[in-house]
Amino acid sequence: MSSLRILLTGANGYIGGAVLDSLLTDDIITVNKSNVSALTRASGAASVRAKGLEPMIFNNLDDTDVLAELASQHDVVIHCASGFHTLSARALILGLAQRKKQTGNDVYYIHTSGTSNIADRPISKTFSELNYPLSDKDDIFSYLKSRDSAVPYAQRTSDIVVTEVGVEYGVKTYILMSPSLYGIGTDPLHEFCHTPILIRKSILLGNTPVVGDGAGRWDNLHVLDMARAYKVVLSKILSGAGADIPHGKDGVYFLQDGHHTWLELSQMVAKAGVEAGALKTTEIKQLSLEEATRILTGGRNLLAEIGWASNSRSSGDKIRALGWAPLRSADFETHAALDWVNILADIKAKEAVANSTT
Repeated sequence: MSSLRILLTGANGYIGGAVLDSLLTDDIITVNKSNVSALTRASGAASVRAKGLEPMIFNNLDDTDVLAELASQHDVVIHCASGFHTLSARALILGLAQRKKQTGNDVYYIHTSGTSNIADRPISKTFSELNYPLSDKDDIFSYLKSRDSAVPYAQRTSDIVVTEVGVEYGVKTYILMSPSLYGIGTDPLHEFCHTPILIRKSILLGNTPVVGDGAGRWDNLHVLDMARAYKVVLSKILSGAGADIPHGKDGVYFLQDGHHTWLELSQMVAKAGVEAGALKTTEIKQLSLEEATRILTGGRNLLAEIGWASNSRSSGDKIRALGWAPLRSADFETHAALDWVNILADIKAKEAVANSTT
């Protein structure tokens, strides 16, 4: 089954770029470049070509007819562009269903999600979870449906739709749910993650912020370890075992390694900022939930709480059973310092360009 055609979305993003690079390296399993298509906007086409691939150009994730058509030309879709865009995920699965109808062969969909789906809400006290860490060996799909029926959350809603549409149309689905990601992937600047956001806000505020008392605890994982998990799942598919590993309603895979509190992360960022000469103090600035909504999440109150103040603990038992293990755990202690270096260099470079044009 090594000849299966693979479509990857989000090829130039933090997650998708790391996954694509992992697919193109000769570890775990060798993937033939000629079988891989990378979906990208026109602005990212050159970087895809630089990796020896011919890009597939699209406008945006709302182009669902285009996405379905492209998926229908492939046997495997790895959707890394967004876990929050339900309609694009559905379109890709429907495209795969058309492929299955045409070929009579199994098709496979790997979906990107995150463990904010299982987070509690300790500040508003509207949801508490007494059973952390949750194991993916349990019925996580039913858990997600129960949570979403009470309070809809776009990423969680997408996971439910992915599973149910996949079951309805006979598309085997695998949902990879990552925690707080860190580390350098394909680009030294990765604004997607908590640490770079904290660094930018620290520069703006003069202090590193934390929401509430920062006692909430989350799992973490290096982005390159995350990418290897995608390749482990893909390797099972390409070896003909895609139907034998958990999929569908049993197809949620937690990815996790270490863990930290929000206060510990803010303290790490503040310490590295002082050592870089960018901050004058390691004193942490405590934000209320209302302030965090304005400063950290652009007015999204739910995201401010679950994304910056909650607890979210998981146990990735199923991915470990497939042979995956994290390799970069030690990098967590130094990742903030490296992010400071790269962000300060970016700011300096942009200032130089601005000064040269005035």
